[in-house]
Amino acid sequence: MLALASVARVLKIFFHDACFDGTTSAALFAAFYRDVIDRHVDVQAIGMVHKDGDPFDGMSLDADDHACVDFRFCADPKMRWWFDHHPTAFQPPALRSVFEAQHQATWFFDPEAPSCAGLIARSLQAGWDWTPPAHLVEAVTWADTIDAARFPSAEAAIALAVPAQRLAAWLAHGRTPIDTARYVDWLSRGSLAEVAARPEVAAQLAAVETERAREVDDVKKLGVWAGQVIVFDRFADVGARSPGFLGYLLFPEAQYAVTGTRTTQNIKISVGVNPWSDKPRLHDIGELCARHGGGGHAVVGGVTLRGDELPRAQATLAAIVQELADG
Repeated sequence: MLALASVARVLKIFFHDACFDGTTSAALFAAFYRDVIDRHVDVQAIGMVHKDGDPFDGMSLDADDHACVDFRFCADPKMRWWFDHHPTAFQPPALRSVFEAQHQATWFFDPEAPSCAGLIARSLQAGWDWTPPAHLVEAVTWADTIDAARFPSAEAAIALAVPAQRLAAWLAHGRTPIDTARYVDWLSRGSLAEVAARPEVAAQLAAVETERAREVDDVKKLGVWAGQVIVFDRFADVGARSPGFLGYLLFPEAQYAVTGTRTTQNIKISVGVNPWSDKPRLHDIGELCARHGGGGHAVVGGVTLRGDELPRAQATLAAIVQELADG
């Protein structure tokens, strides 16, 4: 078992916001920290959004201990714990050499892991002999399935019959940082079913289900073909979200899907490979998005820009679509 030198009073956990795997990873680490290191710790969960440049710029590392899960590598020595599985975790790429040269026993990176939550569970079991409680084992299993799109079909992927998938859809609806921080705390202590039943969440989950029914017609009308790419340009509809797996259900012939969405704070371009297509994948989506300031995995990625960068976002979306359409 690895020895730990200090006990924290305040722990900040930086995590990939609005993401089932990111929030599960943060909840998992919070539960571990309370069980193994300091049962009285004050956990502050801080959602992070990928952006051009250093996403940690302006973030205060002023707690007694710090962790980052399911998000880019932070070279600040105050970031004692780090777990990620994104191949594009090191941006700029020179940070990989920092990771290799200064590698700490509390830094974990595995780009082959289907989810960061799974990576964390295995790493903490091996290093600290900690086994998550049953409710978090369930959440980790779902993180593996959702983040790696391990569904048998698009229909199964968009189903809202179980708490995990309902909560994943709820998180994708642009929860506020306060929403996701509270969700992380709830999940660290209770099951997915218990979290979904909370009065603070239940009404919003019902609204998500109602919106899904309307969304089918909207997405059908939105899709525009560019070769083997289906494009959903939602920049004009501020607050509209990415159709996600629904796009592949409605346009099953697509090899790739590219979506542009926008809020007043951020603009997001989401890019993915159809998990149920039998056509060969010719592009590394994470690498493609990284060239435009984003990142991700080989089969899914994204680029996040400021809310006032619409012309740049439109040009970026067009460039990504063109490259994918050209084969």
